[in-house]
Amino acid sequence: MKYFIFFAIFVITLHAKTYDKLEFTGEGIDFLVGDFATSTLYKIIGKPYPPFYTPWRDDPVFEDSEIAEYKTRLREYFNSFGYYRVEINSSLHDNYIKLNINKNDPIKVHSLKLDLSDDLKKFIPFQKGSIFQTTPFTKSKKEIERYLLENGHPKYYLDAKAYVDIDKYEVSLSYIVDKNSSFTLGKTTISTIDDIEKSLLKEKIAYKEGDLYDIRKLEKTYDNFYELAIFDQIKIEPKFESNSTIAPIDIELKKGKTKFLKGSIGYNTDEGARGEVSWVDKNFFGNLKTFQSGIKLTQIGYEAYGIYYDPRIILPYIGRIDFEESLKYSSFRYDSFDEKTLTNRITIGKIKFNLEHYFGILSEYSKIVNKTQNYFNQDGNYFINSFFYRLLVDKRDSKIDAKNGYYILVYLEKADKILKSELDYLKSLLELRYIKSFDNFTLGFKSRVGFIDEDVPIFKRFFTGGSVTNRGYEYLDVGLKDSANVALGGVSLIDLMSELRYHVSKNFSIATFYDRSMLSLVANKFDDDFYDSYGFGIRYTTPIGPLRVDFGFPVKEKGFAFHISIGQVF
Repeated sequence: MKYFIFFAIFVITLHAKTYDKLEFTGEGIDFLVGDFATSTLYKIIGKPYPPFYTPWRDDPVFEDSEIAEYKTRLREYFNSFGYYRVEINSSLHDNYIKLNINKNDPIKVHSLKLDLSDDLKKFIPFQKGSIFQTTPFTKSKKEIERYLLENGHPKYYLDAKAYVDIDKYEVSLSYIVDKNSSFTLGKTTISTIDDIEKSLLKEKIAYKEGDLYDIRKLEKTYDNFYELAIFDQIKIEPKFESNSTIAPIDIELKKGKTKFLKGSIGYNTDEGARGEVSWVDKNFFGNLKTFQSGIKLTQIGYEAYGIYYDPRIILPYIGRIDFEESLKYSSFRYDSFDEKTLTNRITIGKIKFNLEHYFGILSEYSKIVNKTQNYFNQDGNYFINSFFYRLLVDKRDSKIDAKNGYYILVYLEKADKILKSELDYLKSLLELRYIKSFDNFTLGFKSRVGFIDEDVPIFKRFFTGGSVTNRGYEYLDVGLKDSANVALGGVSLIDLMSELRYHVSKNFSIATFYDRSMLSLVANKFDDDFYDSYGFGIRYTTPIGPLRVDFGFPVKEKGFAFHISIGQVF
């Protein structure tokens, strides 16, 4: 029998005809975007066209022997949206296959039984007479479960069922939920790591004994340990006992490799092609101290660096602080100037009032070649010593692909001749970001306001323009220009950016934006001309972050700017 089946499959395959094109028609197809767009349907049948940025991949081909499988997949997909009477017909033509799809009437909810508390009813997306779809039904169950886990009810009971009657063409829904007892978090037991003090590990715990059970706090604790990048195994397990509403927590950690060589390659339109290689020790002589040294190469220059970080130093009256020392040598070529700089930055950090405070000393020795054609004679060597302060609040849900949250940065830098600095200035920068998502949209705002209290050499000025600032202009190309059309920068800065993204699918979104910038060569002058731009772009989620492509158009000038990079602007 098995030989007969094999022979039948062989004969069918032998006589299968291949087509270069498959066409979808019928009232069941959306135009361009949507759940039933042709691009989506190609994915459903397992024949997606490759993205435009992968020109090396071939377009799909279609075989008449696969048509039955196409129909099965499409029918299941339309059923999930409530179209159980969908009709799918196929026809073969000289050089293409046609699939005609008619959705017909959707199935609807006939009865709805709710046996749950009032605070859970907001998660029910159906009412009597509404179209039944399996995705919202599954989502509602997950949202109820998540709500219970976030609000002290890890031992809940949930029974949600959908009874589909094809003959009557109706659906009966039932949701039964019993929260059971409310739990609090109990005592935490954490495993011992030989060369890491337990107090350092306990600082990564995001909850306190006695807190209401909240799965988010356990997940945050897991993330905190994961970000250390030294553990091969992380287990956080609450223990539930039948006669208690207190859940003790066991945290088991298994240390992995802490020393490793890492490298990366990439490309963005600001720096061009880039590559980086570094040696990292994430537990340098124990207690989570870190040492990293490496070199980064780009098309506009290179940077060699060494960084030492100690997360726990105790100082009199101040208490526990973070300490970091960074030594770098860089050589970069910009349109306005070339610089070679040796930098030593010493930073101490402390969290106070839920704010991240950083203080430090910055020493720089720079060799500058000024490329602008203006009256400033700024070539030469500069030695600068300065104090700096940085205040940071980062409440975004992701650093590279935020959907919600806000970000606040305050930076102050004071160079003074008392510190034997050749320059004397005060530089300040305020940066604000806000991101909010609703339905399939994400709205983002970003603003930067900066000033320097006096004119400084060009390498210390503010610049804007590029993939993460004013996207209607090339990298660092906004503002007044010299006779050779080279940007002069400024000592007063305003950057305003806004963007609206529409998520076409889980991994793909389109965006439109409007950016404004002002740069002045006069200190504390914020009423110079603004440089406006608008544009559009696409975003595609990759394992290393969203691939971002933007086309920006300056309002008062001709032409456009093209940007490609990894990570969102906001």
